[in-house]
Amino acid sequence: MECVGLSARTAVGGGQLVQPPVPVLLDDASRLRVLHPDLHANSRVVEKTCNLFRSKLLQFHSLVKNLLAHVDEQSKKIEAAKSQAVGTRNMMSAEVETRTELLRDQRNIISDKQEHLERLNAELKSLFMVKQEQEVLIAQLSESSLPVQ
Repeated sequence: MECVGLSARTAVGGGQLVQPPVPVLLDDASRLRVLHPDLHANSRVVEKTCNLFRSKLLQFHSLVKNLLAHVDEQSKKIEAAKSQAVGTRNMMSAEVETRTELLRDQRNIISDKQEHLERLNAELKSLFMVKQEQEVLIAQLSESSLPVQ
């Protein structure tokens, strides 16, 4: 490994040029390297580790996305069941009120029919009395109109 120092010219402040040395290395395959081979190998290890971490992170992201989709689907099912339960409860409440009103209406109808029956029975009794009185009157008139012998 051979180290060759190259310099780059940079301007500073009042037009003065400063030339910091840039180490350039030649590796065994005669390729130019700016980094030391150990640092280059370490950077490759870090790169592989980062790529592995990235793939695991993407896999984790995929799992979380699938989990959230599943939870969202389940929450929609729960909301649908909840809405159905609320609807059923409301129907039951309405049915209780409807039955109460229907029972009250039926009782009123029965009461009205009983009153009507009582009036008709009173009228029937009155008519029987009138009939009996008329029969007695007819009998008396029939007896008085018969010739006496």
